[in-house]
Amino acid sequence: MKKIMTDRESGVQDGLDVLPKTLEFIQILQQEVTVRGFQLEAVTEYIPSISCEASKRALSNDFIITIYKEEHTVEECAVLAAFLRMQREWAHGLQWRERERRGRELNH
Repeated sequence: MKKIMTDRESGVQDGLDVLPKTLEFIQILQQEVTVRGFQLEAVTEYIPSISCEASKRALSNDFIITIYKEEHTVEECAVLAAFLRMQREWAHGLQWRERERRGRELNH
């Protein structure tokens, strides 16, 4: 779909690093931090490291990505939710949900 631009030398991570610079991502992230009750400036430092942090906690795949709030800071949750909300509108976007802890679901 060419939503995450990459080439053989730079890899997917370089493509992911470009997404937060788009107006679409910034608008979605602003909505996320507003709903969660803090400012955009509070989460920007988490953007570069979020894919690494999320991959450390990826234990299983039930075909729906789950953000467990007990496993991430509120800032990390906001950034992850912004990435996932952004791609939700793409063709073949991934399903996702957010839960307080394993076993208890939050509604979006």
